[in-house]
Amino acid sequence: MSTENAAPSSGHPAEHRSDTPAPAPPPIGATGAAPAAFLGRPAATPPPPPDGSPADPKTTPDRSTDQPGRSTDREDGADHTSRRAAEQQHLERNDDHTIPGLTIEQHLDRNDGQNIGLQIVQAINRLRGDLLPPDWIAQQLATFTRPDDEQQALRTALTLSHVLVLHAPESVGRYTAALAALHHMVGDNIRQVRREPGESFSAEGLEGERTGWILDLRDEGDRLPSGVGPALLEDAPHLRKAGSYLTVLTATHTWRNVSRGTDVLAHPLSLPDPNGVLRAHLENVAPPVKADRWLARSEITEGIAGRLPAEIAAWARAIREAEHLDPLGECSLDDLVDEVVQAAEDWRTQLLDWHTKQQDSAHRNYLLAAAVLDGAPVETVYDAAQSLAKALGEKPKPPRGQQGLGVIALTDAIDADVSDEDTVCFLRTGYAEAVVDYFWADRPHLVQDFTRWTADQTGNKNLPEDVAHQLADRVTGWALKYMRAKRGKRATNLLRQIAGQWSQSLPEQARDLLTVAALDTDAGRRVRDVYLEWARTSDQETPPRLKTALARACERLADVYPTMMLLRLTELAAHTDSKDVTGAVGHALTVLWDQPQKRQDIQDQLAGWSGNQDPGRRNAAHHAFLHLAARTSKDGAPVLLATAHQDNAQAAWQTARWRGLLQDSRSLPRPLLQQALTIWMDAALALPDVQDLVLTTLQHAVYQPQTDTVYAADRYLALSHLLFAWAPVQPQHPSSGPEKLRDQLLLALRQADPAAPAPEGHAAQD
Repeated sequence: MSTENAAPSSGHPAEHRSDTPAPAPPPIGATGAAPAAFLGRPAATPPPPPDGSPADPKTTPDRSTDQPGRSTDREDGADHTSRRAAEQQHLERNDDHTIPGLTIEQHLDRNDGQNIGLQIVQAINRLRGDLLPPDWIAQQLATFTRPDDEQQALRTALTLSHVLVLHAPESVGRYTAALAALHHMVGDNIRQVRREPGESFSAEGLEGERTGWILDLRDEGDRLPSGVGPALLEDAPHLRKAGSYLTVLTATHTWRNVSRGTDVLAHPLSLPDPNGVLRAHLENVAPPVKADRWLARSEITEGIAGRLPAEIAAWARAIREAEHLDPLGECSLDDLVDEVVQAAEDWRTQLLDWHTKQQDSAHRNYLLAAAVLDGAPVETVYDAAQSLAKALGEKPKPPRGQQGLGVIALTDAIDADVSDEDTVCFLRTGYAEAVVDYFWADRPHLVQDFTRWTADQTGNKNLPEDVAHQLADRVTGWALKYMRAKRGKRATNLLRQIAGQWSQSLPEQARDLLTVAALDTDAGRRVRDVYLEWARTSDQETPPRLKTALARACERLADVYPTMMLLRLTELAAHTDSKDVTGAVGHALTVLWDQPQKRQDIQDQLAGWSGNQDPGRRNAAHHAFLHLAARTSKDGAPVLLATAHQDNAQAAWQTARWRGLLQDSRSLPRPLLQQALTIWMDAALALPDVQDLVLTTLQHAVYQPQTDTVYAADRYLALSHLLFAWAPVQPQHPSSGPEKLRDQLLLALRQADPAAPAPEGHAAQD
C-alpha cells in the first residue's frame, strides 16, 4: 500500500494519486508487507514538561478536538481604561496553545501561542510513534464531550474486540474520541502508529503491552485496499494477547468500501451537542468562564448550531477573550455578544463596509500595515504604510510638514487605538488577523507583492524584537489557513511565493514553513504532492534557493515520511546544477544514513529503484547513492565504508550501486561521478585499512566473480576514464602513488575480464 510505487510516468518515479491507477496493494494485514521501521516501533518517551508535572485539565489552554477551524484566539475590547489595561496584560502574556490532533495550527498575534518550531517537534514526535505526552492528552480530554452512553459503547467495543474503527465526516472529533476511549483502557500509555501514508500495516508490528494505539487513516481517501476490515479482525487476537488496543480513524464512505462485513468493529460518530462543546471549552479551560449567560443568548446558540467542534472552540476563545478584556464588567452583554459574533464571522461584514467607505488607499495601507505589525510603535506603522504602498505599485507622495493625516487621526480612521506605550492596538477580538484575511481574499493579484513586503518587514530594525520574531510565524499561520480554505493551485502557489521569498532573506523560516505545511492534517497531502512537482523542475523553473530550503525541510520530514522524502531528495539531486542544492541533499541523505533504523530502508529503496526499467527512477537512485558516496568522515574515509567493513551484505549493496553508476554513467553528471570516485580512491591511497575494500568494491562493480561471463565494455571504460582523470599519466616522471594504485586496479580488472586470454601456464595445462 505504498504511495511511492505507483506506475511511473514521464520518466519519473511516480507516487499514487487518486486519479492515477496503480497496482493493487497488499491487504493491510499482509505479513511482512511493511518494513519494521514503519510499524509502530516503540520510541523513546519524550521529556516531561519543564515543571515536571502533568497539566491540570481545569487550567488548560484551549484546544479544539479533531481538526481546528480558523485561528481566532485574539483580543476583544472597547475603548475605555479597564479594557486598555487588560489589553496591555494580554500583550505581555505568552500562553501555550498546542495543536489539536495532528493539524499544525497556531495563533501568534500578540505572542499568544506556540512558535512554529515547537509545533513541528510536537507533530513529528506524534507521527513517529512517540508516547503521547500526558499533559497533551489531558489538554485534549479537558474539552472532550460525548454522551455517557456513547462513551460506554466505545469502551465496550474495545473490551470485546481490542479493535475499534471510528468513522465520521471530516472534523467531527475522531481523534479525541479515540484518545478518550484508549485513556479509559490503558491510561496515558498511548501512541500513534508510525506509518507513512499508503503504507501497509499489520498489528503484529505493534510492540509493547497494555498500549493504546491510534492508526490514523483519515488522509487515505479511496487509496485503502478493500480487505482492510477483515485484516483488522484478524489482528484482534495479537492485540488481545498483548493486552493492547487499536483505534482506527477513517471517513465513513471509506469504511463502507473496505469493511467487507466487519461493521462489528466500527462505530460511527456524529456531531456532538454544540452547547455541550461550548460549555466544555468555556468552563474547563483557563481562564474559565461561566457558560450559562452566553448559552442563554440566541445569537450564540444559533451561531454554533451545526458547527464542527473546532469551530465552536473558536467561538469559545472569542468569548473568553471578551471576558478577559472586560475585567470590571463595564461592557453590556449585548455589546460583548455582538463582538463575539462579528469575530466568528472574521469581521467580514464590518470590513466590507469600512473598505466601501474608505476609498483612500492611504487609509487602507495604514490599516493593513497596522494589522501586520500589530503591537508595533505608531511611527513604525506609519513608515511601513508608506513602504507598503510602494510595494503594491503605488506612488505615494511623501507628506511635508503637517500635510495629510497624522498617526492619531489615521489610527482613529482604522478603528484602532494608540496604547500608553505609543503602539497601535486593535481592541477587538481577532480584528488584526481578519484584516489580513480580507486583503488576501479581496486582492489576490497583490498577494505576491504583499508577501514579499511582509518578509522584508521581519528585518525592519524599527520593529520591537518580539513583534519581529512573531511576524514570520504569523505569516505562516495565514498561509496555512489560506491553504486549508483553497483547494487548487492558487493555495500552493501562495506557499511557493512565501517560501521562495523567505529562502533568500529568511532561510530558517522558509524551511519551517515548508515543514509545517507538509505536516498539516488538512493540507499536508496536497503540499507533499506539490513538493515532488517542484523537485522535478529545472533550476530555471524553481530557483535553487527554494530547492535548498525544500531539501532541508525534507530532511526534517524524513523522520516521519522516510520513503516519501527520499524520493523528493533524489529528484532534487537529479534536477539541479546548484552546489547549494546538492550540498543540502547530500547532508540530508547523510543524516538519514546515520540513523541505523533508516539505513536498511534507504538500501531497499535505492536497490529497488536501481533495478527499475524506468530511467527516471534509476537516475534518482544513482543520484542518491552518489551523494552518499561523496560524504566523508573526519579522517577522510567515505561514510559508507564504515558499515561495509563489518557487514558483507552492506558491501555487496555498495558494489551493486557502483555497478549501476558505471553502467549508466553517460546519463549522470560527470563532475558528481568523478567527485565520488576521487574521494574513494583518495581514501584508498591515504588509509591502508580501507584500500582493499575500495579496490575490491570497484573491481567487482565491473566484473563480479563467477557471475560475469562476458566483457563489460561500458563499465570497464567508464571506470578507466574516471581513474585516469583521478591520476593522469605523467610522462618522463617516476610513477606517483595515485598512478601506481590506478594501475594496480586496472591490472586486476584485466585479469578478471572473462574475455581475456588465459595465462600461458594455464593454457599449456589445458
